[in-house]
Amino acid sequence: MSTIRVRSLLQQCTKATLRLQDESEVTINRGMVIFVAFLKDAQLDDVIKLAKEIATVRLCDSENGLKTIVDLPGDLLIIPQATLGGRLNGHRFQYHSNINKDVGLEFYDKFVATLRELCSQNKDNIIHAGSYGIRQIYSCETNGPAMHIIEF
Repeated sequence: MSTIRVRSLLQQCTKATLRLQDESEVTINRGMVIFVAFLKDAQLDDVIKLAKEIATVRLCDSENGLKTIVDLPGDLLIIPQATLGGRLNGHRFQYHSNINKDVGLEFYDKFVATLRELCSQNKDNIIHAGSYGIRQIYSCETNGPAMHIIEF
């Protein structure tokens, strides 16, 4: 069994809002929320690969079939989510597999920058990113519980 190094949950939305600790908010409309976690064995190549996978996966409904987020006018909200690295042990989750916080911040910043670059060809894409390592309040409206996991 191979070790998982990165895990991401993609959630399509009609609107999503993230409130940060300083009470500022970021809101996106139709698009995708990306939750991401990096685990201990993650490397920078994995971070770039994950961003490319997300930019090229065909998940978004259009009149002409499924399209990528880059192909459509759609927004992205990227949220660091360390709990995706959790593992159930008895009746509790443990997070021993998560990456070191400093390296995680470096990888998160690279992930956000890479997605911004990959989506920059579509001027209709708006990309917002949450802050790494702090509590944030998230709310979302969807037109169906469409969620997908990418991990490797």
